[in-house]
Amino acid sequence: MGAANLTTLAPIAFQQRHDLIQQRLKDYIVQNRLQPGDRLPTEEVLANQLGVSRTAIREALRGLEALGMLGAQQGLGRVVLAFSFEPILENLSYGFAFLNSTILQITEIRKALDAYFVEQAMARLTDDDMACLAQIVEAMKARNAEGQSMEPEDYSFHALLYERCGNPLAHQLFEITWRARSAALDRPAAMQEVPPGTAGEHEELLAAIREHDVERARRIIVSHHWNAEERFRREIAQGSQRMEKEVNGNGTGEGAPRVA
Repeated sequence: MGAANLTTLAPIAFQQRHDLIQQRLKDYIVQNRLQPGDRLPTEEVLANQLGVSRTAIREALRGLEALGMLGAQQGLGRVVLAFSFEPILENLSYGFAFLNSTILQITEIRKALDAYFVEQAMARLTDDDMACLAQIVEAMKARNAEGQSMEPEDYSFHALLYERCGNPLAHQLFEITWRARSAALDRPAAMQEVPPGTAGEHEELLAAIREHDVERARRIIVSHHWNAEERFRREIAQGSQRMEKEVNGNGTGEGAPRVA
């Protein structure tokens, strides 16, 4: 085969090299069973072992620090940190904010989580917890009567249930769904309001929890989320119609100006 017929190798892009170095560092941590607090080799050692510059190693390490996997400690250098979902939570809630259709998918996940973990929460709620939930519901009813948003109380009610469900990951997934909903940027103000009746739904849910009636609680949760999903669908549809009218000249039929 002639040299003219041979394919050439494309140079490795900087981003590909950056990702590869990060992956090799993560593999090093896992394969050596490093625990939180364990030290990593110095930048010089890592650079020599991987055959790359110290600058490339430093950038990769900073990326892992941003993900919460590594930290710098005075006198020790970089050490392994206990894993945390917090950086992922921040990125997910930011990313989901731009996707209205994804918000609907998130509410479906949240509905399933709520319906499943309510039983575990019931088994762990104390008398003080029940009193706190009752106070939250009363605050919701008062705000509802005054036409005010009940979002802080709504969060507090469900956050307490997840704190008692016995599954830290489920609690963090709840935080993801809540932040994603709250961070949605492209939605009317009406989507941020809790409509009348939500206070009543939480009061019914609290009654079911008091009676340890798991099936009734699940029916109330599913119904509550179904109503929320319908509101989101209506608002998303209305928002799409408004955008279409703006693109078409606010419904005048004139349309957007053409580019020659």
